[in-house]
Amino acid sequence: MLAIQSLLAMSLISSNDALATQTCAARSGAQRVPLVELYTSEGCSSCPPADHWLSTQLPAQQANFLAFHVDYWDDIGWPDRFASPAYSNRQRQRVASAGGDTVYTPQVMVGAEVNGNWRSRSLWQATLAAEQRQAPGVALALQMTRTDDGWRVGIGATGLAADVPNARLWLARYVNGQLTQVRAGENQGRQLRHDRVVTGLLGPWPLSAGTLSQQAMLPASTGDDWGIVAFAQTADGQILQSLQLAASDCGPSS
Repeated sequence: MLAIQSLLAMSLISSNDALATQTCAARSGAQRVPLVELYTSEGCSSCPPADHWLSTQLPAQQANFLAFHVDYWDDIGWPDRFASPAYSNRQRQRVASAGGDTVYTPQVMVGAEVNGNWRSRSLWQATLAAEQRQAPGVALALQMTRTDDGWRVGIGATGLAADVPNARLWLARYVNGQLTQVRAGENQGRQLRHDRVVTGLLGPWPLSAGTLSQQAMLPASTGDDWGIVAFAQTADGQILQSLQLAASDCGPSS
């Protein structure tokens, strides 16, 4: 089943649709790269510190970060322009898979850990280190090609162990440097900055012990401060591997 945010109009395509003008690629390495999921909202007064924390973590490149904006705050004074019910559902499903039943914002998840302690530097570093010590469960590859119609994305996965059940592959598109002047709700009067904001989520594709190859089309984008993250995840939330490719790696936009 495909979960696609209509704003992006993501769609599966064949590989021969448009003339390529620029191409860039990335491959995962020998170390597992954790995926950090922040569930947040512009309507939540406790969320700006977590949004800022996420932004401060990016230069270290210890993990791939994604900020999922949930929609259940939208009726309490301020509609979050980045929110999607699909992200709220994902949050609930992730918590349920860990045996819980309570979601909240801000909530940070790392693999199967759905209550990451991001406020404590030492505990947070220990959590990331534990994830990084695990061997990758799959090898990932990404390729982006600029075309006359937008961006063609190729996603590959190989080397999944036969004893890993219910593994699935996802592709997220994110944007950085987003500013919002909040005019109502708990954050009224504040200007909020967001990085790694998920603006589209494609998947999941079931993974097997063989090789998976998929293609998708992203529309043309203004500027280069965006990118994609592919990640392989089990039903209980464990991240087997994650891989990022920034649009800036493909050269300046024309």
